[in-house]
Amino acid sequence: MSAFLNSNNKLLTFVFFVIFFFIGIFIFSDYGISIDEDNTRVVGFLSLESVFKIFSPENIPKIKEIISEQLSEHPSLDIVPTSGVAFDLPMAFLEFIFQIEDSRQYYLLRHFSTFVFFFISSYFFYLLLRQRYNSWIISILGTIMLIASPKIFANSFYNNKDIIFMSFFIINLYLAINFLEKPNYKTSTIFAIFSALMINVRILGLILPSIIIIFHIINILRVNKNKEKNINPLITFLILFPVFIFLFWPFLWSDPLKNFLFSFKYLGDHILTIHTFYLGQYIFATNPPWHYHLVWILVSTPLLYLSLFAIGFIFIFLRTTKRLLKIEKNDSYTDLWRSNRELQDLIFLLTFIIPLIIAVDFKSISYDGWRHLFFIYPSLLLVSMFGLNLIRIYFFKKKNNYLYILIFALIIPIISWMYKNHPHQNIYFNFLAGNNFNKKFEMDFSGTSNKHALKYIAEKEGKKVKIFNLSTTDLNLSKNILKNTNRQKISITNDINDADYIINNFRDWRGITRPDEFVVPKNFEIFHEIKIDGISINTIYKKH
Repeated sequence: MSAFLNSNNKLLTFVFFVIFFFIGIFIFSDYGISIDEDNTRVVGFLSLESVFKIFSPENIPKIKEIISEQLSEHPSLDIVPTSGVAFDLPMAFLEFIFQIEDSRQYYLLRHFSTFVFFFISSYFFYLLLRQRYNSWIISILGTIMLIASPKIFANSFYNNKDIIFMSFFIINLYLAINFLEKPNYKTSTIFAIFSALMINVRILGLILPSIIIIFHIINILRVNKNKEKNINPLITFLILFPVFIFLFWPFLWSDPLKNFLFSFKYLGDHILTIHTFYLGQYIFATNPPWHYHLVWILVSTPLLYLSLFAIGFIFIFLRTTKRLLKIEKNDSYTDLWRSNRELQDLIFLLTFIIPLIIAVDFKSISYDGWRHLFFIYPSLLLVSMFGLNLIRIYFFKKKNNYLYILIFALIIPIISWMYKNHPHQNIYFNFLAGNNFNKKFEMDFSGTSNKHALKYIAEKEGKKVKIFNLSTTDLNLSKNILKNTNRQKISITNDINDADYIINNFRDWRGITRPDEFVVPKNFEIFHEIKIDGISINTIYKKH
C-alpha cells in the first residue's frame, strides 16, 4: 500500500484537491450571510475610492453612490478602511468592473472568492507539511484535518475577514520557513510582499514577520562564516516590507505615518460595547475572562485534533525548555534547535501560543467565539501532526499504515457530522461543551441561519408576508442573498404585533435576554426549527 501511495502521490494529491475544489463550487451558494459582510463590502469601496482618486477620478461619483446606498441601508455602520484591503479592494473592483447590481450576485461572488482563498491556502498547508515531514500521507492527513474542521470549513465560505486572514497567515508561514531556510533576495522579497498583504488584512499580521525576524537574527549569530549572506536578505526584507505595506494600502497614500498610527489607535479605540454569551451568562466583550479563547478552542475543535496537539505541545515544550536551561548553564545559544525541522516545530508552537498570550494579556475584545484567533488554528494542526508523527515513531514503527488508517477512520465521523448538518457546520461543539451547549455558548452568532429561515418561509408562502426579528442579527442583510422571487415575498417589520412570522436565532448583543428566555407572544406557535444535535439554532414562529 505504501509503495502504491508513494509512487502515485502526485496524481493522488491532484485528484484530492480537484475533488475539494469542485465540492466548494457545488456548495458555496448554500451558505447564508455573515453580519460583517456589509461592513467589509463598504471597506472595499472606500479603498477603491482612494485608488480612483489617483487613477480614475471620473468614476468617483459612482463609487460614492454605492457607498452612500450601503450606508443608508445600514446607518449604524462605522467604517474606516484600516483593514481587509487585500481582499475587499479586489472584490469591490470586480463588482464595479462587471457592474454587478443584484445583491445576491455580489455576495455570492464574495463567498466564492473566500472559498478560493481558503482552497489556495489549504494547498500551502499541504506544502508546509511536506516541507516538514517529507511524507505524502502525513501531509494529506493534515490537510484533511484542516478541511474537516467544522467551524473552519463553514466559515471558509462567508467569513471574509477571519478566514482570509488565516489563509494569508498559512501562505506567509510557508514563505517564512522558506526565507529562514534559504535566505536570499528572492525569498526575502516574496516574504515581504505577502507579509504586507497579510497586514493589509489585519494589523495582527505583524506577529509572524516579527517572530521570523528574531529567529533569522539568531540564525545569523549562530553562523560563524559568511554572515553577510544572511544579513543582506534581512536588510532587503526590512526595506521592502514597509514599501509594500504602503503600496498595497490606499488608506496610507495620503499620509502614510499618520494613517498607519491611526489604524493602530482605531484598533484600540474602536470598542464595541456589546455582550457575549459565555459559560451560561452574558459578559462584556471588553472584559473577557482569561480563559475565554482557550475554552472556545477546547469545545469547538474535534477531540482527535486536540489529543494529537496535546502530545505534540508537551514534547516540543519540554524539548525547548531543556535546551533553554542548557543555554543558561553553557552560555550558548547554538543548541536551541538542532535542525531546520526542529526550528519549524518551534515556530509552529510559538505562532499558536504568542497570539493567545497577547489576547489574554491585553484583554482584547472578545466576542463571537474565537473567530478572531482562527489564524492560529493552522499552527494548532501543525503541532498536532507533530504529535501524530511521534506516535508513529514510538508505537507503530514499521506498521505506519495501521496508524494512518486508524486516524482516517476517526476523521470519518467528523466528516459525516459535517455532511449531516450542512450548511450549519459553524455550530459545532464536541462533548466537552455538554449536551446543552445552547445554554453555555453563543450558537449562530454570525446570523447565517437567517437566510435559510427566510427561504423556508418564502417557499411555503404564496403571498407577501411580514417578518419580525426577535434576535439582534440583521434580517435585511440575510434577505439580500435570497433569489429575487423569494425576496419579493418578504417584508421585514419592526412591529411584532404586525408580523406574520417571527424569526429567532437566539442572538442578543444587548445581554438582556438569555437564549432560552426569548419571549414570543402567545398568538404565535412554532412553524419550523433548524436544529443541530437536537438543539434549535433558529426557530420560526407563525401567527395563529
